[in-house]
Amino acid sequence: MSVTNFRSDINGLRAYAVIFVVLFHFQITGFAAGFLGVDIFFVISGYLMTKIILENLQKQRFSLSDFYLARITRIFPALLFLVLVLTIIGWFIFIPEDYKRFAKDARYSLMFLSNNLYYAQAGDYFAIDAHEKALLHTWSLSVEWQFYLLFPVLLVLYYKLNKGLKHVGIFLGILCVASLGYCIYLTPKDTMYAFFKLLTRAWELIAGGLVYYYFKDVQLSSTLKKLSERAGFLLILGSLALLNQNTPWPGSAALLPVAGTMLILIANRQDSWFTRLTVIQNIGSASYSIYLWHWPVAFLLNYFFIPHQFFNLGLALILSFILGWLSYKYIESSRRFVQQWDKKKLYVLFFAIIAVAYFSYKYISQDGVQTRASHTYLASAEPIQMPSTSNGWCFYDLKTHPDLAVGTQGLSCYVGSKAPEAQKALLFGDSFAGHNSPFWDTIGKKLDLKVQTVSTNWCYPSLNDKFTGDRLSASYQQCLFNRNFLAHHMDQYDVLIFAGRWSDIVGQSQQQGFAELLAIAEQHHKKVIVMSEPYAFNKNISLLFKRALWLDRDFNLNNYLDNIKARQQVQATAIINDIVYKHKNTLLLTRSDLFTPDHMANRNTPYSLDGRHLSIIGSLESARYFEHQPKYQHLRQFVAQPALVKSP
Repeated sequence: MSVTNFRSDINGLRAYAVIFVVLFHFQITGFAAGFLGVDIFFVISGYLMTKIILENLQKQRFSLSDFYLARITRIFPALLFLVLVLTIIGWFIFIPEDYKRFAKDARYSLMFLSNNLYYAQAGDYFAIDAHEKALLHTWSLSVEWQFYLLFPVLLVLYYKLNKGLKHVGIFLGILCVASLGYCIYLTPKDTMYAFFKLLTRAWELIAGGLVYYYFKDVQLSSTLKKLSERAGFLLILGSLALLNQNTPWPGSAALLPVAGTMLILIANRQDSWFTRLTVIQNIGSASYSIYLWHWPVAFLLNYFFIPHQFFNLGLALILSFILGWLSYKYIESSRRFVQQWDKKKLYVLFFAIIAVAYFSYKYISQDGVQTRASHTYLASAEPIQMPSTSNGWCFYDLKTHPDLAVGTQGLSCYVGSKAPEAQKALLFGDSFAGHNSPFWDTIGKKLDLKVQTVSTNWCYPSLNDKFTGDRLSASYQQCLFNRNFLAHHMDQYDVLIFAGRWSDIVGQSQQQGFAELLAIAEQHHKKVIVMSEPYAFNKNISLLFKRALWLDRDFNLNNYLDNIKARQQVQATAIINDIVYKHKNTLLLTRSDLFTPDHMANRNTPYSLDGRHLSIIGSLESARYFEHQPKYQHLRQFVAQPALVKSP
């Protein structure tokens, strides 16, 4: 069951698609919208799959098992080989955290579920930068494979129920419009879902199927063929020029490259110099393997801290195409040999490989095989983690630890002084309150404060039901519980300490709830301390530091200071500070009070964990730094004085 009548235009389109994606991922000027190459691939795949299915249904010889096996032998060997090579490389160069994450990604990639994994991780504020994932690009393979599983079943059911393929084009059109409408509706509401999920991508694949169904027997004139092809390329090139990474994607904007690809497929020009050039045909033939290998090359370029200079990028691009060509020549070609095997044996082999891979990567994903690491590395890396209940601190992290129960258990953590006569303080907020529990353990002991820590994911200081995270999560239920506790027990504390991820709170226009809380605290004659958030980075700083430590590379935090998150943070900080300054008996601990100007916990270690939160060592060193700042003496006086006296 294969596609007959080789079309050079389709092979050429594959070449352009992979070139766009590769140049986009290597951040080459002029290809800021090169991600649309994936959309081109989707349309092509939809065209070819519809052709295979409908042709064989019409001949009454379509077999689901044959169809799936053909897809397995086409896609799986090259993917498996790539994953195995990265597994071997990773053994030597990946820090345990990276190897652990890679193993999970590998497991999902080989099962063609990585798009679902990456969507789930997209909303996790502890997740590493997506571009730090060696197998990120496999999301599109997962989408295609899920389409391959479901689409033929739908067409077979239609064929049987309708006793033929009459009006199947209308059926495809309805599916396409439904998926497109859902995509356009959802893109501004949940861009990550629209980007990663099959339901919002299916229309692009079905669009290719519509071209096959309605134009398979249409013979255009030479003039119309040229016009259609040129219009198609103009739409694609126009998309490259007009769109960029800030364009909500896929959404309605994806109609441009999809329509362009459809027009080129309709043109069906086999003598076009756009697609017929030998180099284009060679790249098109190896496009799948080039796609597989280019991203790991880009990933490793960053992993080894290699500067993105012209020479380095040039070598990386050449290497991507060479590795892709070798994979095409020696790995993809193996399917001709494999396809001669007995069908049942091939299925048994496939599922056996999946089973072995699943349990192998499940084992690796437990701790990233920490036995590979030296004692020196482990000792240096051990305090670079989020202070949470899992390591003896107080952040009640239901996001990472779903085994935690919603309720009073999230209120039971105390730091600071244990003296019976100590003043009672409440540290309340989201993870940015939680990461300050080591800080208040140190400062609380100095100032004789017994600090109860009530913090959970996304639960910033407020008494309303607003939330910056997922309202369907257990964290939201815990947040409502925490806020209800604060509302009814505020008077039992001498000091209230509020900390939050202010940038997100302001970014979602939810700061009014915090302002109302400060007003209520003032009415209750409470002394309030507000903590500013650390400097924001757009990279996972602790991972970069650990990689440099593991690979014996220099680490320079200055390379990451200028970033969009830090610039956005400036405005959010000003808004929160204005709210705080309106209330007497409220003391603001600013970033300059809490953190060193160089943003290092000590001479060798940054205080930032994931680019936003503090690590354990970062929080402890913040306390030590703060003790030597003028604001520390202000805080000592503030805590000692009675309420309703204006702070220094």
